[in-house]
Amino acid sequence: MSTTSHDPIGTGWRRTDGRIGLRNHVIAFSTVALTDRITTLAAARVKGVLPICPAFQRGLRGADDRLQTNMIKAVIAHPNVGAALVVTHDRAAAQTLQAACKELGKPIVVLSLIAQAGMQSAQDAMAMHLQNLKAELADSQKTTLHLSDLTVALECGGSDATSALAANPSIGRFVDQLIAAGGTAVVSETAEFLGGEDVIRAQSQSEEIAKDILGYLRIEEQMMQSDGTDYRGVNPTAENIEAGLSTLTEKTMGAVCKIGNSHFAGALSFGQRPQVAGLHFMHTPFFSPTSLTGMVLGGAQVTLFAMGVYNPSGLPLAPTIKICGNPKTLSDWPDGIDLDVSEIVTGGSDYDDAANTILKLIGEIADGELTRAEQWHEGQIIIPVSQLPL
Repeated sequence: MSTTSHDPIGTGWRRTDGRIGLRNHVIAFSTVALTDRITTLAAARVKGVLPICPAFQRGLRGADDRLQTNMIKAVIAHPNVGAALVVTHDRAAAQTLQAACKELGKPIVVLSLIAQAGMQSAQDAMAMHLQNLKAELADSQKTTLHLSDLTVALECGGSDATSALAANPSIGRFVDQLIAAGGTAVVSETAEFLGGEDVIRAQSQSEEIAKDILGYLRIEEQMMQSDGTDYRGVNPTAENIEAGLSTLTEKTMGAVCKIGNSHFAGALSFGQRPQVAGLHFMHTPFFSPTSLTGMVLGGAQVTLFAMGVYNPSGLPLAPTIKICGNPKTLSDWPDGIDLDVSEIVTGGSDYDDAANTILKLIGEIADGELTRAEQWHEGQIIIPVSQLPL
């Protein structure tokens, strides 16, 4: 099945910045760990509210402070967010965020905890605001969703041989369709491209883009070698070793299948939003919740997650479609995986079938179907911190 940028694949909510959300979440967003608990309690009182409480810190400096500040704004501006209660601790932070939210064109209430009078009173006020925000979204109108409207995060974890034979190439075949139709994909986990330098050079739109990506790889390898270990010759996670992979380079050869035959259009820093359509590389750690955070806060509305052995990662803001080709994993975790591609290994199906099913699933999700990760409320927002405050 060939889908063009003009073919509708589902419906979504158009935001004032032109992006389309696959979800219309009302979020209760705690911007600092001090307010996480009360925000969680208030959100639990209003059915359908999504709590976002990432244990963000105070006292960060330099690049760490700038990144966390930008990621706070990215959560609120995300296309899958229809309305937001934003909770700060102090009044100054509330005033700053209130000003930043004015141009987003969505219902937002910014509340400072310290400006309230008592824990119960504060929780009651937060629950009231959440009820009002839900009411404001009750009559939101949906619009047609096309492939060209999508930014898709690409992830893999719990890798084994079937990851390279089935799940990752299935995603790669879909990515080729997505990019051909004018959509955008983001792939991350810099360490998982070590050993794939030739692929990067061959599948970049320009030498400059390849140079930028390879520069991130050099930074990552220098960091990973700081403990005296050559990570190209080992595999850093126990479950991957148990699943039969021997080295990080071996894992890389399967991981790069996620990009299909598409060529990189850009190299992004953590959480950076792509400025042009196409395939993009994002520099992130290899811990899946952190890499997912970077891609989703960079604007991805949905994630395709390939796995061999089970991995519980997800991200609350964006539906995660879990794709697996390992029969044992599918048997052990039937309530945690969305798409079975194991017949690719046995010859009963092929990558085109899988890519078309992924497209169908995205349309169903846009029209309201919940992914397994959403059903289980899986996922965390985790941003990397290079230097902890003293």
